[in-house]
Amino acid sequence: MSTAIHSQATATPARTVAGYRVACDVAQRWLALLGVILCALQIGFAALGFWGAQLNGGSEKATRAAFAPHGMNGEVLQYLAVLLLILGLLAWSGWKTWVIPLVLAVMLFTVQGILVGLGFGVGPWFGFLHAIGGTVITAGFVWLTIDRWRHPLRRTA
Repeated sequence: MSTAIHSQATATPARTVAGYRVACDVAQRWLALLGVILCALQIGFAALGFWGAQLNGGSEKATRAAFAPHGMNGEVLQYLAVLLLILGLLAWSGWKTWVIPLVLAVMLFTVQGILVGLGFGVGPWFGFLHAIGGTVITAGFVWLTIDRWRHPLRRTA
């Protein structure tokens, strides 16, 4: 028996995917794209905070005020990652749809906050690691966005 005939004989029939799963997948696709846009804004807000702090004397109070937009956008990204995790679990269209948002949520809720505190309190290298973490977070949002646009969940699989 040739492999072509064998593979046709063992092919599984198409199965129906629930409509709510497709809707969650579509929502995750668009919200992941929003995450990429917010990450791009986050880089600009970081630069704005740096230059704003320099113009206002560089005191800790002025620095924290200058980074306020960066911090607020970071909070939006935190909750967006949790929403993407919930949507990924509901859509259940592959491991990437929930693992990537899980990693993003952990990084945004724990790692980034710790690094910010250490950057202000201990040394600038922790601020450097905060920026590297932001790059990894951005890559996660980009990866999820590309995956959801390339492999969308369909009504029939």
